[in-house]
Amino acid sequence: MTMKHFAGLFAGTICLTIILATGCASPRQTDNADARRQLALNLAKQNTAKAVPALTTLLQDDNVMVRRAAVRSLAAHGEAGKDVLHQALRENSDEQTRRMALQILCENRRPDDCLDILETALTDQPLPVRIYAAALLASERPAIGRRQQLLQKASRDEDLAVRSLVMRATWPFHCDTVRLRDRADWDYDVVVKERHPLPEAGWKIAIDNDVQGHTRNWFKPDFDDSAWTDIKIAKAWEPQGINHDGFAWYRGTFKAPAKPARFNAAELHFGGVDECAWVWLNGVYIGDHDLGPEGWNVPFSLDVTKILKWGEDNQLTVRVHDSTMAGGIWKPITLEILE
Repeated sequence: MTMKHFAGLFAGTICLTIILATGCASPRQTDNADARRQLALNLAKQNTAKAVPALTTLLQDDNVMVRRAAVRSLAAHGEAGKDVLHQALRENSDEQTRRMALQILCENRRPDDCLDILETALTDQPLPVRIYAAALLASERPAIGRRQQLLQKASRDEDLAVRSLVMRATWPFHCDTVRLRDRADWDYDVVVKERHPLPEAGWKIAIDNDVQGHTRNWFKPDFDDSAWTDIKIAKAWEPQGINHDGFAWYRGTFKAPAKPARFNAAELHFGGVDECAWVWLNGVYIGDHDLGPEGWNVPFSLDVTKILKWGEDNQLTVRVHDSTMAGGIWKPITLEILE
């Protein structure tokens, strides 16, 4: 510590001592940020009638660390402190101060008990506050009533991070089917008896900017995708004119072979989807591949034994999420018959 810094800190400490002793000096009477921050922390233990006005002043301090200390201390002053925190959440220029105010106002409360606060936070411009509010809204299931409405609002947020968080927390589709290789009761070798590559051409794609495709029934076999863009699989979407990072949906049809006389399971094998995939066959949700960005080149298979229509056309829908660079179903899809 330099002598100059020590002298400033010493002067600030003397001023702080006077302020705390008299309870009547202004928090801005010291130019030392460390002393003002310590003052803010110490005001948590002072009389509410004197402390809250001083903390309100410190919430406008030029130093953001002083503001954040003031937020923490206001939590100790009951309803009077909460009134100021509400104002800080709406108006303070420091986004971390607003996030801390939100956290304190909702601490030890169920999301349904602080919906007004969370609705305010969902309109915040900096991303961290909106993400925190969306995470709290999604922290309990099921989402019903007004909380469901707020989550629907958050699902249309301009930022993909908020939309993705809400989607994962409220995703209505689940699949409990276990692949043959993963069944605890299966003690036999699994052999691929037949491989039938799906056609690479004849697919359709649509961008899902507001992450609402699943609510529009884009996975239903009879959904009209005639207005969608033509695309091929086994090739990323960027070279095909789709310059997009985010969600997009593929729809295609393939004809399954005749049902074999002898087999144990049927699976759809995906050589690679960049990055994540959620899959429906004939309108039935069959599972996902959701490893985040690391999953872009990881093959995966999904069981379709009970859903596949043997010897008939089958409709396949794949919802894809790509966060950066190339995206889409960039490797072939194969129907595998297992024995």
